[in-house]
Amino acid sequence: MAAAIAGCVALTACGAPGLTHNDEGQVVLTMADSFSTTHPIGRSGTKVFRDALRANGPDAGMELKYFPSGQLGKQSDMPALLRTGVAQIAAVSPAYVSSQLPLSNVGDLPGFTQDACVAADAMRALMQPGTTLFETELKKNDVHPLWVAVVPAYEAMSGDFPIRSAADLHGKIIRSTGGVADRVVDAAGAAGVSMPLGDLYEAISRGTVAGTLASPMSVTPYKLEEVLHYSTEGARLGSFTATYSISQHVWEQLDAEQRAVLTDASNRAQQAGCEEINRAVVESKQQMRDAGVQMDPVTEETRPAWEAITEQVQKSWVRDLASTGLPAQKVLDEAKAAFAAAEEQQAGEAR
Repeated sequence: MAAAIAGCVALTACGAPGLTHNDEGQVVLTMADSFSTTHPIGRSGTKVFRDALRANGPDAGMELKYFPSGQLGKQSDMPALLRTGVAQIAAVSPAYVSSQLPLSNVGDLPGFTQDACVAADAMRALMQPGTTLFETELKKNDVHPLWVAVVPAYEAMSGDFPIRSAADLHGKIIRSTGGVADRVVDAAGAAGVSMPLGDLYEAISRGTVAGTLASPMSVTPYKLEEVLHYSTEGARLGSFTATYSISQHVWEQLDAEQRAVLTDASNRAQQAGCEEINRAVVESKQQMRDAGVQMDPVTEETRPAWEAITEQVQKSWVRDLASTGLPAQKVLDEAKAAFAAAEEQQAGEAR
């Protein structure tokens, strides 16, 4: 089975995705996820989504099969799983497939919100049918977003030097997550190194890497607070977006009741996911402080330098994508509008 799936993904020779049915005549939806069930996204949004589908799916003629922790493929394989029909629902992360979904990286750009719920609402609105992003990129890649999880609050962190200003990163070797994060590292005058987060503890300990860009939420599961002694706070250096999506071809074959069940499950999942991410970020920051990590807040004096990095990264992102004929400026403008609308809506709800 594993060999067949791998061959199908590599060769994209399994045919166009379509509906399959179980012995009871129910539509079988296979869901591929790169996150574990204990990850904040897995234990919140994904679990709520699965529970809702298992409770309400059978009455609408649907069955869900779930494969977490990369069992069906790596994060970079997720769009191919949808296109080939190996999975009908998959967690697509634009940062890992930037060559296939370059415009979808817009949500990972620096300078946007630190709130996971605002970010998720904005990105979901930005990816709906009729938007520039969907019509230009997602639709042709057979990606129909259902719900979005965003890990925000990326900060600059180091093992042996305080980061009180953007200039402190100049000339340092910094681990990057790839995609937009590479642009942030370059704009800061640092040298980017790509490596799995699980390898960072040893790299920091040995001094082969000076620091990293990361969300606090990603630090504590790997005990990195033991070797990362300094961090910015409020630098807004980017985010990581995961889009739980269904094959567009499959979506078009579902009936109205089935789509309604999926939409309801997605609404619940997105809210649960963003709330859990916000909690995890706060808790992780406190764990870092308790471990002795020095948090240096961005001040009115230092913010202009960080904002200059944001501006440089956004401009270079637009320039490079526009040079290939993509409507990057239009997508960025729509993203800024979507984030502003999501922030305003949340502020209104808080009042």
